[in-house]
Amino acid sequence: MKFNKLLLLPIIATLLVGCGKGGAKTPSDACVTRSGDQVNELVATPVTDGFDLPQKDQLATSRFAGNEGEQYQGLGYVTLRSCTDGDTANFVQDDYIDEFGSLISIKTRFLGVNTPESTAKVEPWGKKASLFTKKVLTDAQADADAHSTATNKVYNIVLINSFATFGERDSSGNRWLAFVWYRPTVEAQWRLLNLELVEQAYSRNQLFQADPTGKCNYLAKFQEVEKTNVKCGYRVFGEQDPDYDYLEKSYEYSLWYIIHHFDEIGVSDSGSSGVLLCVSALVVGIQGDNMFLRDLMLDKEQVEKGDTTLAGLQAYAGYSQSICSILQGASELQGMDGTGVGVVVRFFCRAQLRNDNVQLSDVRGTTTGKKGFKAITESNFSKYAEEFKWSNNYEQKGSVVYADLITNPASVRIEPSSLTDYNDPATEEITYDDLNKYHYQFIDTEVVIRSVGSGDVDDEGGSVTGSYWYKGNANDKSYTVYATIMGKDGAKILTNLRIDDTLFPFVEPATFGTDNPNDLTSENSPVGKTFHVTGYLSLYFNKYQILLPNNYSSYNYLYKVTA
Repeated sequence: MKFNKLLLLPIIATLLVGCGKGGAKTPSDACVTRSGDQVNELVATPVTDGFDLPQKDQLATSRFAGNEGEQYQGLGYVTLRSCTDGDTANFVQDDYIDEFGSLISIKTRFLGVNTPESTAKVEPWGKKASLFTKKVLTDAQADADAHSTATNKVYNIVLINSFATFGERDSSGNRWLAFVWYRPTVEAQWRLLNLELVEQAYSRNQLFQADPTGKCNYLAKFQEVEKTNVKCGYRVFGEQDPDYDYLEKSYEYSLWYIIHHFDEIGVSDSGSSGVLLCVSALVVGIQGDNMFLRDLMLDKEQVEKGDTTLAGLQAYAGYSQSICSILQGASELQGMDGTGVGVVVRFFCRAQLRNDNVQLSDVRGTTTGKKGFKAITESNFSKYAEEFKWSNNYEQKGSVVYADLITNPASVRIEPSSLTDYNDPATEEITYDDLNKYHYQFIDTEVVIRSVGSGDVDDEGGSVTGSYWYKGNANDKSYTVYATIMGKDGAKILTNLRIDDTLFPFVEPATFGTDNPNDLTSENSPVGKTFHVTGYLSLYFNKYQILLPNNYSSYNYLYKVTA
């Protein structure tokens, strides 16, 4: 099955053109019965249009966020760093910095809205809500950047919250809660994005209390726009997303096929929610509840193209599932080591792009029903064998038995001496010619820990202040270790290590010798020392990084090679 991408382009054009002046909009004076591509048109937003930021004159002296012990007022200018989905984004504030001198990412959950999911899960209208938020915020930020000078920084985005009324953080403690105001251009009026998302029918109203302080007393306006959309039935209030498969017909493909045909089957920025995939694979590593997978057998088309390496992919399960427990139970049942590594799985999901990496998401983690998550062991293989459509997708000889599926659980070895330098180190766009073939693989290799110092630029483009060998995260336990693969003829291939806060067992910084990020020279410092490391090779800001798995002691994933 193949999709014609050209057919999807008008969808996103219709969806986004109305964000600026002009563009098709459903009128506001009466409800309109919409059909076909009309449901992708933006609706008129008279309430949002007629509402301006009351605290404009306070912005010059206010801060939205701050560290413990600092003064901050829950109101201030911010700069967009990235958008996550329709109701979540990451911002930075110029004077909100961490112990390393770097800007702290203000992970922000929008108050008063709950747009359909588009990351760990994919729901109708979720991708389009995400695209809408991304479009308006990135355009606003681009306009601010265009008008900024070395001596005068311009801002087009403001965060505000009445902490006494709505609280400072969400239930996880990691995300700030805020109302997001933006202006499309420096000359334009401010717009309340949270309100606009409800008026555009990308979310139902989730604001249920007034703010007695008067600072963020938006309740009446949220109720007004919801009342209109309940009557008209736009988008999440009643219309079907024409680019979402409500029947959820599934398609069984290999990991190799998913990577090489992502444009046809994946969740895309053209507005498509992708197709529901049925994936059968071998678990070669686990990161929290996320799985690092490898194909069970070679894909037929892959063999025709002369590729004889089993493909890998990460399956992102999110934070609210118990997939690791399912895998561990299957492992123990089969008399394995109880970690879940080496278990064959069969599940339903979708494919998405994240940081330029194809990954599996919207993983159906429930174990019941026809689309339930299945851990395949030798004892139950015969029960599920008929479901495996081996002959359709895979290159095989004779019938498939369980032993055929678990012959490649080991990591793929990368010899540092086999790697040459970047394609052209003089260009801004770094090309890892020799590492590219290992993208998406669960690999093992040796790295040398390095430090970064003042004048360097970190992976996200921020300036480095001070010197350190790892950088933590103000919002959770995750951190990045700066590392290099020492290749052939002195080639230094920057390949950092990423330790996610979901790892269990966790890899503490002290595992590398010290938990002091500024210790660059002591006997315990890891700087300049070689470590053997096993993990998943992934792109991040045009560089490769190695995502470490749960630190199971029996697998010896990380250890020091040189003293």
